[in-house]
Amino acid sequence: MDCARARFFLNAYLDGELAEGDRRHVAQHLARCERCAVRLDSFRRVRTILKDRSPRQQAPVELRRRIARMHLPQRRHAWRPVAAAAVLSLLVIPVVADSVSRSPAERPVEKDVLREQPVERVLHGRIFCLRCALSRQGAIAPPSTESKPHLAAFRSNDGQVWILLNREECPESFPRGEVAMAGRYFQASHVVAAESIR
Repeated sequence: MDCARARFFLNAYLDGELAEGDRRHVAQHLARCERCAVRLDSFRRVRTILKDRSPRQQAPVELRRRIARMHLPQRRHAWRPVAAAAVLSLLVIPVVADSVSRSPAERPVEKDVLREQPVERVLHGRIFCLRCALSRQGAIAPPSTESKPHLAAFRSNDGQVWILLNREECPESFPRGEVAMAGRYFQASHVVAAESIR
């Protein structure tokens, strides 16, 4: 490592922000190069002076609590819309791509479509429109009036998304909030034939 590159990394080296390989290279360079070692020592002294001379006033405890309450939930859940879009895309894209790429003659007969055995169970979660959710996130174009405008789906509390097979009506007609959905769940296909929704 040359001096220019080592100088570039000095602040990150002091902060402990370098990857292990870069940290080791900078340390080896500092052991050999007196000029860079002096510069690093100078950086340390400037930081110490700035810390000592900086005013140290803390915000009132109540203000810090209010700020923490305002910002913590947003940061903690900021990844959820992106993760939801990714999961929904991973569920929908293979199905659509497979059905579009095959000619009608190549498409399997309906009895062969779902060879897996369904699992009878009850899951708790929320019903939503998959097309509307993907459209809001920009993953697909908004549904046209010629196509079915909605696609009912169920997001179970464990985060899995299931497409409802036997429910053609708009998801807005389903109960709001958390529901218990009893039905036959096809695990590999992530579709459910709902028998009751409570």
